[in-house]
Amino acid sequence: MVFEKVVFVSRPVFPFAPRALLAASFLALAACAQSNLAAPPADPQPAPVVQAAPTPDPAPVESQAVASDIVRVGIMVPLSGSAAGVGRDLLDAAQLALFDFTPPLFELRVYDSGSSPVIAASAAARARADGVRILLGPLFSEAVTAAADVLRPHGIPVYAFSSDRLVSGNLVSGNGVYVAGFFPEAQIARTVEFAVQRGMFRFASLVPDDSYGGRMSAVYSGVVQTAGGEVVASRFYPFDTEGMTATVRSLAQYDDRAAELEKEKQRLAENDDPISKRALERLETLDTLGDVGFEALMLPEGGQEILQLSPLLAFFDIDPVQVKLLGTWIWDDPALGKEPSMLGAWFAAPPREARLRFVDRFREIYGRAPDRLATLAYDGVALAAVLARTIGPAGTPYAIENLENPDGFAGIDGIFRLLPSGEVERGLSILEIGRDGPLEIDPAPTSFEPPLTN
Repeated sequence: MVFEKVVFVSRPVFPFAPRALLAASFLALAACAQSNLAAPPADPQPAPVVQAAPTPDPAPVESQAVASDIVRVGIMVPLSGSAAGVGRDLLDAAQLALFDFTPPLFELRVYDSGSSPVIAASAAARARADGVRILLGPLFSEAVTAAADVLRPHGIPVYAFSSDRLVSGNLVSGNGVYVAGFFPEAQIARTVEFAVQRGMFRFASLVPDDSYGGRMSAVYSGVVQTAGGEVVASRFYPFDTEGMTATVRSLAQYDDRAAELEKEKQRLAENDDPISKRALERLETLDTLGDVGFEALMLPEGGQEILQLSPLLAFFDIDPVQVKLLGTWIWDDPALGKEPSMLGAWFAAPPREARLRFVDRFREIYGRAPDRLATLAYDGVALAAVLARTIGPAGTPYAIENLENPDGFAGIDGIFRLLPSGEVERGLSILEIGRDGPLEIDPAPTSFEPPLTN
């Protein structure tokens, strides 16, 4: 198997000084100015040149001599296998950040994580031998585990692009290994907190009957309780149409509410007064009587699944005007704005403005839209580049105290900070689905300072 290594070297011909205004927005969210990360520049810049140097053997190699004044950083992405397309987008995004933020005497080396943990472990061993001081990536949880096992004993931090909570669950993260992906758990928590602030306290969930659904249901119950609400109904649906329909019907208490309507119609029909007659006329337009018992409903799925579920909700009289639908970033999908039952639904996501600018710039330079994970590589490289200018008391820019700056950093996807647990906490916006696309109704926080209270 061919193991590809790509080397980027910062040269004096790309001075950092001309980007001083851009770097100014890199200032710390509170006090530590040199450890923060900025949004991308608005004006497109040409992509840097990539030089490839294939090596046929993925086995560890002897350490290369590293000049003491060069900061060497590694990035590991899938450049082969079924995820090579995503890896290419991550790598191209890394190049943009390299051009925008790299100081002199900074070197970025690229490693292929391949399609197996064995390849990732060999790539990590090569990165260690090459003298990298921090590894950005890999993407998938098994590769993160393999790379962490190689690098952690040598004190080399890993800033992984994974969005798989199992990395944290298996205690792979923490102790210098950070998982920087976008987690639905955090998005659910942000949306629930916002719903409670808007006066909603009775919650329900409708989740797939699989391990993902079980995990989302448990997280949802916890965050609702923490926020001061109550989960009054939960349903797990199978993936066949008949089972899905029956589950939604049960959640809606449709049969009981329909029976209640018939009972009320019979009671009014027994009366011969004008008021009862007018009330009976109004009931003739209804299918059920009474509310469903909850004010907000969490549905963590998207795509065709949510397009199949949402009309069923309306069909069984779960009125989207009375029940707010809550979801995750996967709802950032233009197709959902065409489904009437999804209009007005809420979900949490990274701030959109800087991300949209990044997407436009990426498309202009590379001729295609990037994968939504591409910003992880941009922010990771920019973080590494800016920290490279700050050699702290520990003698390395990537010491734990630098990476885990409690004030956090500001990137394309908003503010974020690295926690001792290995999680990466993010500031998220609340968006509402509209016919012409999502609308931001509650902006992301701009700092990790707690809000002031009266």
